[in-house]
Amino acid sequence: MVLKYPDRIVVAHSNRLLSYSQQARDTRDEEVIFDLTGTTFLTPFGIVLLAGTISECLSQQKKVGYRKPRRRRTREFLSGIGFNEFFRLSDVEHNIESSHVQLRRLDSINPLLTDQIIEVFDHAITMTEGLQGSLRLAINELMTNAFDHSGSKRGCYVCAQTYEEIIRLCVADFGVGLLTKLGSKYNLKDSYSAIKLAVREGITTRSEQAGGLGLWHIQRFIRVNHGKMCVLSGDGKALWDFKGARSRLRKQTMHLPFGGTIINLEINVDRESVYFLTGEEDQIF
Repeated sequence: MVLKYPDRIVVAHSNRLLSYSQQARDTRDEEVIFDLTGTTFLTPFGIVLLAGTISECLSQQKKVGYRKPRRRRTREFLSGIGFNEFFRLSDVEHNIESSHVQLRRLDSINPLLTDQIIEVFDHAITMTEGLQGSLRLAINELMTNAFDHSGSKRGCYVCAQTYEEIIRLCVADFGVGLLTKLGSKYNLKDSYSAIKLAVREGITTRSEQAGGLGLWHIQRFIRVNHGKMCVLSGDGKALWDFKGARSRLRKQTMHLPFGGTIINLEINVDRESVYFLTGEEDQIF
């Protein structure tokens, strides 16, 4: 099977990308070729989805082929972001740029990776130490949820990138999805309702410890930053767009359900403002 990927591998093309992912996992062919020859632009969303799909194919003992992008800059970006090394693909080595966080697969909390993500944020946004600490805890909780509560056998995938004036961060797992985890406890019937509930304060499946602050806290920060947050799980997709004076929540139903959860953040680079926590010198949020 040959899967020829589009020019742009981004969250806006999630239906098409999820279709490719399912075809790769479900095919009875012994070899799956991921053809990126015509691809010129990838975001962390596309990178982690590709990574997880290839990992699942390998776990099924399938042979995996990879056709590199024709565009040299795209090949160098994938090498620098850690995609080639992740799958032991031979290529010229390129050093990762300071504005990126390499593709990683995690089975447990990695404080060094969280620090690298905060450094990328701090490079582009002026934050107080209190806010940095709070975001660090929130990101740790996102990753903890991914490998502790998702049921994923392959942990979670993390990747971050700064492109022009946008920071993109994606955390994904290939587990059971939010509806399976939250549905019975909160009497939910569909994935979109589970996604909306998951971003509320205190919503958690943990019975003996506090939780439910990761998505809620990050959404508050994204709102103040006028950024975007997208959560995709099952056959549901929700996009919070806080750009401009009016915020919008967009709902989309996936043609094919995704067995897991993907959280994609877009944060605006802002070197003029200083971001505080409520209770510090200024009350930003």
